[in-house]
Order: sequence, then C-alpha cells, then structure tokens
Amino acid sequence: MSRTRDARAGGLRACPHRCLRRVPRRSLATRRTAAALGVVLASACASSGSVDQTVQLPEPPAAITAEAVRAEQATRLTEAARLVFAWRAQEPDFRGEGTGVARIEPPAKARLDLFLDNGEVAAIAALVGDELRIPAELPSELVPPPALFWAALGVFRPGDDATLVAGREDNGTMELEYRLPTAGGVRFRLRGHAVADAMVLDGGAVVQRVLATEPGPGSDYPAEATYRNLRDYRELRLRLETFEHVDSFPSNIWNPGLRGSRRDPASRGGRL
Repeated sequence: MSRTRDARAGGLRACPHRCLRRVPRRSLATRRTAAALGVVLASACASSGSVDQTVQLPEPPAAITAEAVRAEQATRLTEAARLVFAWRAQEPDFRGEGTGVARIEPPAKARLDLFLDNGEVAAIAALVGDELRIPAELPSELVPPPALFWAALGVFRPGDDATLVAGREDNGTMELEYRLPTAGGVRFRLRGHAVADAMVLDGGAVVQRVLATEPGPGSDYPAEATYRNLRDYRELRLRLETFEHVDSFPSNIWNPGLRGSRRDPASRGGRL
C-alpha cells in the first residue's frame, strides 16, 4: 500500500491550500525564483492555445447550433467510472503534487479529490449538473468553474442556462461562445466533438481556461488536462493514469464535507 493510501486509511487530514510546499521567502535567491516562476506562468498562460482574444465570432448559423447539440450528446456521461491521475499545481509562491481521484456518474455528477504525497487533502469538490460543491473547510482555488471542470473530464457542457451567441467551423475545428446568466461568458474549441479548449471570458479577455488532450488508447477521457487561472498565475495539471468503469457510487459523495468524507464508505481502506 502506498504512502498516500496508508494516510487515507488512517482518516483524511485537511491540508490548507497554503501547505502546498511553501517556497520560503527568507532568501533573495528564493524571492527571485518565485518572481521568475510568476513570469513563466504568466507567459505560459498568455501564449497557450494561440487564442486571439480580440476576434469576435459570428452569430451561429443553424448548422453550427445543431452541431453544438450533437457535441453535447456525444460527450455526455454514459456510465459511472473512477479515474486516477497524477496532479501537479503551481503558483508564484506555492507548488504541490500528488495523486487525484475523479468519480463520475450519469447523468451529470463528478467528484474530484486531490491528495498530497503525504496523504493530506489538498482539495475536494463535487459537481452536480452545474452546481459546484466545495467543503467550507477546504480551499477552492484549484477547482475550475463548472464548464471548465466538465471540459477537463472530456465533457462538453456549457450549462443548462448558457445561451449560444456565436460560433464558427473551420477545417474540422468548431469554436462556440456562450453567454452565462452571470457576467461574462465561456468559449469552447472542439475538434470533432472532443473538447480541446475551454475559456472563461471577462470583457472579451480570457481569464481562465482548460486545455485537454485527446484520450489515450481505449479511453474516453483526456490523457492530460491543464487548468489555468491567468489572473492569479495559477496552474493545475492532471495526467490520467488509470480508469475503471463501476456500477455506481454511494450517494453521499456528491455532497462533500470534510467530516462526511471521513464517513464516506468508498474512502475506507484507503481506496476512493
């Protein structure tokens, strides 16, 4: 049994987000390293995907609207599954890595658990439809908003209340932009029906995004997904290691809380 599983078997320990391998501030060299990391992250966030933030998409023709509906249908969840992945997070002053577990179940339920290498909990979140549920005891900085959360799992789901306002197709790549009830919107880039890029927009600028690769052999899920918060220079990388289809999960996991997670039958014995 791995160190992480041993720690889980003894009960989940909450790790405040700031325990993610703090970069000491005492030395000038370290401060320069942190500053350099911020510049690297800013550059990476700004350049990835080559999105022209100033280009406005045209109003979607009927064919694009119909194709968007087909993409939602093609990527919706059809069976429960458990995904295990390696994750790595970094910010200008903090970094951490470990093992993560995602549990998904139709029609639209997902739960994400991130553990540090020592077994401490870095993040827990559940997504039911478009409702994001995060325990008050745990940080939310590493968790993408709903549409991007789904995109990281390979699901194209703009949201029940999202309205398609623009779109185009070019050489097999479709770009779609949706208006959300809240301020701003979300833009997707799809190749075929697979989500390659999802972006949260604010005033025409990309402020958050998820980049997803194609699934690996025999998989329906992206081999890798990267979430970036461009304003905060925050990045979370997920690399899928294994997945398995299951019958179902206990219903209580979709309403996570730190104490509830400890009682979660699926987490006993060190296995989520």
